[in-house]
Amino acid sequence: MIKKLTIILLIAAIAISLVLVSAGCKSTTATTTAAETTAAAAETTAAAETTAAGKKITVGFSLPFIEDSPYTFPYATALKKEAAARGWELIMTDAKGDVNTQANQIEDMVTKGLDGLMIMPVDAKGIVAVIQKVGKETGGKLPMITSNVMTDPAELPELKGFAGPNSYLEGKLMGETYIKILKEKGITKINYTEITGTAGYSAAIDREKGFDDALKENNATEMFNRLDLQPGDWSPDKAQTITENWLTTFGDKLQMIYSHNDGMAIGIVKALKNAGKKPGEILTNGCDGQTEAVQNIIDGWMTFTVFQSPAEDAATAMRTMEKILNGEKIEYFNYMETPIIDASNAKEYLPKVTEIWSGK
Repeated sequence: MIKKLTIILLIAAIAISLVLVSAGCKSTTATTTAAETTAAAAETTAAAETTAAGKKITVGFSLPFIEDSPYTFPYATALKKEAAARGWELIMTDAKGDVNTQANQIEDMVTKGLDGLMIMPVDAKGIVAVIQKVGKETGGKLPMITSNVMTDPAELPELKGFAGPNSYLEGKLMGETYIKILKEKGITKINYTEITGTAGYSAAIDREKGFDDALKENNATEMFNRLDLQPGDWSPDKAQTITENWLTTFGDKLQMIYSHNDGMAIGIVKALKNAGKKPGEILTNGCDGQTEAVQNIIDGWMTFTVFQSPAEDAATAMRTMEKILNGEKIEYFNYMETPIIDASNAKEYLPKVTEIWSGK
């Protein structure tokens, strides 16, 4: 009897234990499932918040050159820094100086779902057709601006605006500076040649017109006798060759060379040095404020340059696009400042321009 009772009690104890274990297992499973569900929900919410708040802005920038130009290389470097500072994705293309390539690259970029498009045209007139095409295909919903180089005509309904230097006013400034220099030197008439940028490039057109208008508006046209005008295509090597030919053709009659940019001015200086000329014997200038040009001013080979910082040029474009994307109203023309660098301030500017033009 006692043995049977012991067995019954033992069976009962085992049964109770099994029930308790089973209950414990259910409780643990239920708790784990709830925790996992809460964590998953939290992760989903966080992911949703990240997607909503963290959508990256993607902008495209069509450049005529990148590494093949002393101006666009530091410009492109500055663009990358400006985009990174805003957390934007930047797509850049290099047209290698060909307007048809640039048009194709622009059309391809648009298919990538851009939030904004910036263009530095290879050709002021040639780029208009693709801008109009993109405007039509996107229903005018893709914000577009030009930078550094204006279109021809300068204002297009498909564009939100232009950001960069005013090349016409730069030309006027260079003309006015030469007038001032001649008057200070007591020179009543000077023989000069002009070396321009690439034909069709708005900066070349505007710097020629601005210079000429400065002479007219200051009644100084008779002071300047132009012997020749040649396109130097912004190239130091081409400018050097053209200058060598001018020195042969005009000899001592040549007194001044009006250059549309620093790159060509640097080529001019090399030709003058090779010809045995002395610093300042033939007046010349530049525009951009490149390091070598500023050093040439310090050394007396160049009279002045207009400081057009590629870094500030790029920043002006990015600030303008940022305002547009933020829904702010902007003026169509958004110009940057371009001061004169001459013998009075060249040493002060040298460290600054050295850093900018290094492209770092």
